[in-house]
Amino acid sequence: MASPYELLVGLALLREKKRQLEAEQQQGPIQAWSALVVKIGPWRCVLRQDEVDEVIAPGKLTKVLGTPNWILGIGYFRNQLLNVLDGRMLFLGRSSGSVNQLSARILVVQGQEEWFGIKVDELIGIRHIWSDSAEIKALTENLSIWRSFASQCIVMNGEVMPILQARTLMCGLELQRLPELSAITV
Repeated sequence: MASPYELLVGLALLREKKRQLEAEQQQGPIQAWSALVVKIGPWRCVLRQDEVDEVIAPGKLTKVLGTPNWILGIGYFRNQLLNVLDGRMLFLGRSSGSVNQLSARILVVQGQEEWFGIKVDELIGIRHIWSDSAEIKALTENLSIWRSFASQCIVMNGEVMPILQARTLMCGLELQRLPELSAITV
């Protein structure tokens, strides 16, 4: 009799073989990528894992006077200054309250010259996305609040989530080109 582990491995191999056969019949090889699913306020969002350099727990931050209210402060990451942004304030225009919530995480994104951290309320997990199992489409009307930060959304398990463009946003911040959104005040 096979162990439960061997049965699971065999099942995974069968699923992968079936997926490859179906993909070859339809459009060629399967494209795959990994995504981080995060919670910002009441929203679940997706960020490409290759755009996020590291995920860290919130630490000690130094508040900088005269900065926009969506900048939480600066910290250190790998001996570099890290500009930490409040994701909920930046994206939704509402403060996320305490910096040190137990479930909060900071997603570290490298710009062209600076490091940025986006504080999210929760890192839900990592999802591996195959081109034959997820539907990616243009941003829908009910996700219009994300239009300045995302151009596409993904449907996973019946839930529609915006795909945030973290690296593009950080490069824009470096060049002082802020997204046009009524929630952001500088």
